[in-house]
Amino acid sequence: MYVHTLEFTDRDHLAAAFERLALCEQVEDCLVEANLLRIRFVAPPEPAATLVERIYQDGGLRLSLRHYVVGGTIPAAPERRAPASPR
Repeated sequence: MYVHTLEFTDRDHLAAAFERLALCEQVEDCLVEANLLRIRFVAPPEPAATLVERIYQDGGLRLSLRHYVVGGTIPAAPERRAPASPR
């Protein structure tokens, strides 16, 4: 399984991509971060590659990343810590 991270240029392309992902039965998990114009989804390699290609062809895709994961859920994002204050 892979987690795919897709970033978009605008909300219209983000919404269109989400609709495409929501209709795909092989997508096991999907997280939309609208404020970041980002979608993360989990799917097996073959259907995911086809989905990403179609989303790319629709336009508006700014970034596409893929990471291997065990299981079918999106891992939690690492917590961001405030930088240490100088002493």
